[in-house]
Amino acid sequence: MEPFLIVILAYLLGSIPFSHIFPKLKGKDVRESGTKNVGATNAFVVAGPLMGALALVGDLAKGYLPVALAQYYNLDSRVVVFTGLAAVLGHDFSLFLKFRGGKGVATTGGVFLAIEPLFAVIIMLLWVLIILVTRYFIPSTIIILGIVPVIMYVLGKRVEFIVFAILAFVLALYTHREDIKRFFAGQELKMPEAVKHYLNK
Repeated sequence: MEPFLIVILAYLLGSIPFSHIFPKLKGKDVRESGTKNVGATNAFVVAGPLMGALALVGDLAKGYLPVALAQYYNLDSRVVVFTGLAAVLGHDFSLFLKFRGGKGVATTGGVFLAIEPLFAVIIMLLWVLIILVTRYFIPSTIIILGIVPVIMYVLGKRVEFIVFAILAFVLALYTHREDIKRFFAGQELKMPEAVKHYLNK
């Protein structure tokens, strides 16, 4: 398969807004409810556990499948990185939502599951631990994405994958910019208060 085609495919797949589609089956619009983010967490809050789980699987798959396909065809690791990045960009700036979208966390997780499965699972467990300790969802997400490139470097992972981790972190800083401002303004709610707050919106 041509590298250019798989990168385009990754963007198109990434653009499919599963976190918008599944809640719509219950008559819910994540863009108008909860945090108003087109992401699996908001799908869970707005439409319930089942739709949230389906959205999460879909968003993970958007990152995993194109990268796994690139690896199946033994494409250069730089192409693999561009493929993963294209999938995340598709989620963040969806072709089907007028180039608006979610924050890319689950899709980024899907990319890591494809390139470093065991490492990705450990990082996800560490992320959950940080959430449980701090009770902050967004700050915990930023923290884990920030330390992933450092951990990858220490473990001697491939440079191309470390570059992807850095780019994913930068993208997350951008997509979470309002959340970060809210946190430093002392307005970010801890869990489960945050869930209760957005359920009532």
